[in-house]
Amino acid sequence: MEREHNDYEIIDRIRQGDEDAFALLVANYSRLISKKIHKFNLAYEYDDLYQECLIIIHRSVCSFNEHFRKTFTRYLEMNIERHLISFIEKRKRRSRITAQYLNDIAENNHCLGERNVYYSLHLGEIQRLLSPVEYAVYVGRELKRLDFKTIARKNNLGTKGAYNALHRAKAKIKAYFED
Repeated sequence: MEREHNDYEIIDRIRQGDEDAFALLVANYSRLISKKIHKFNLAYEYDDLYQECLIIIHRSVCSFNEHFRKTFTRYLEMNIERHLISFIEKRKRRSRITAQYLNDIAENNHCLGERNVYYSLHLGEIQRLLSPVEYAVYVGRELKRLDFKTIARKNNLGTKGAYNALHRAKAKIKAYFED
């Protein structure tokens, strides 16, 4: 696609309020936007990010200063890349925070009381199935959400012994309830 106007003319027309000039600038840079979105492997968010990049184009037009000896293309490319990097970092922070909250909820809100009338029957059935050590380790880890060092200390086991006891307990429970 051959350009009829250079970027500086289009930017000047946009600053004067010409909406058609903005559409022309968007048409000129739509492939660059697509390329950058795919470069950062964000195609699953393509529509939203494309719209955000249109806002970036408008902001770049408003803040572009040709006296800094940078082309508008490079200036826009840098702004789009920075925006996409920020988007990725924000997503990473949110996922870490969500994982932390889910872990806190699991640790702090795990109820040992009866959830329903069959809860005590279920625990009694598991207790008959497991050895006393396996049951203590299972309850400590799966119900009370204690760490393995605490469980090992309470049951006079090594940490590896606590891991093994939990593994045996889960295997027995799985085998029992699958039959």
